[in-house]
Amino acid sequence: MSKRSGQSGSVRLVGSKWYGRYWRDVPGKAKREHSSVVLGEKSEMRKQEARRKLMDIIIKEGVNTPKHLELSMKPVMTFNTLADAWELKRLPQLKPSTQYAAPLLIKKYLHPFFGHMAPGAIKTGVINDWIADLKSKGLKSKTVHNLWKLFRALMNWNAQQNDEPKRVWYPTLPAIPEDEQRWFTQDEVCRIVEAAPGQYKVLFHLAAYSGLRSGELAGLHVEDLDFVRGVIRVRRSVWNGMEVSTKTKRGYRDVWIDSLTVQILSEYLGSRTSGRVFQSKVGTPLENRDICRRVLRPICKQLAIRPGGMHAFRHGRVSQLQANGVPPDFIKSQVGHSSLQTTSGYTHFTEAFKRETVERLAPKLTSCTQVAELYSIENVVKPM
Repeated sequence: MSKRSGQSGSVRLVGSKWYGRYWRDVPGKAKREHSSVVLGEKSEMRKQEARRKLMDIIIKEGVNTPKHLELSMKPVMTFNTLADAWELKRLPQLKPSTQYAAPLLIKKYLHPFFGHMAPGAIKTGVINDWIADLKSKGLKSKTVHNLWKLFRALMNWNAQQNDEPKRVWYPTLPAIPEDEQRWFTQDEVCRIVEAAPGQYKVLFHLAAYSGLRSGELAGLHVEDLDFVRGVIRVRRSVWNGMEVSTKTKRGYRDVWIDSLTVQILSEYLGSRTSGRVFQSKVGTPLENRDICRRVLRPICKQLAIRPGGMHAFRHGRVSQLQANGVPPDFIKSQVGHSSLQTTSGYTHFTEAFKRETVERLAPKLTSCTQVAELYSIENVVKPM
């Protein structure tokens, strides 16, 4: 580096004008540009003067500073190289489900749009163009939000590696429809459990009265059950047939169950003291998609109940606890949420509960005469 003095450019006469050329970086492009500028008329300056003018331009642009020269000797960073580095160094530290899905999403939705752009050139306007492109392909709003989170994770990981502050953008993301998540009421739970065959009767009961995730239920071992205390120790989950860690750190928890559920589990297990609590006929972990497709949805259809997945039991459990006045912090700890805001999103109330609640809190008057007197026209205070 100490021997590199930088570029001086080249000057040539084209017609009656002097032209200068030099190399410069262009934001958003991986390759440097060989720029050309008009330096002046032949009648106004000699070649040596044209050279000095070109050098003034080069110095003014800063392309001969030590920092610029150092950058020019390095390969230009593009989003593609950034993403490749993330997959090589960061991705192996994440959960198996992310290791599987993220490379597919990056390849399909991030590489084609951002691929050869320099990270520093990706501004909010560029991201909004990308979001518009995703929406034009028919992607759902929730999917667009998840892709945005993945893009942001890659970019901020790169910033962290280079001791740079987190990058900030202000994208216009599509609104996510506020459709209420499907949840099973207590009546629906009873009917589903009653109609379920074999181990699924116990599986659905435990899902409804523990709030465990489907993967956590599939990952339960007999050794995780403490019948004396009435506690389930959630220590693992199942994803794609593999036993993995819980979804979040909060997912690693102790869940308290009632004595009836303890009795049902004890009778179901009999003399078994080890192995998985629930498993397939060949001894492999149960898969959520198979449970829903082969057992749960057919039962819902049979009972004329609106279809729901295993997550509907979890939403139903949170709703049941909330409706019965259980402290929110206890609910949060039992279902393994990281925040009360998340728990709130799992809370639903039946129309019967809403009606009973407002009637219970209605004014307590002893007679119809008191009601008439309280709200008679003469007693209403008119606005000034």
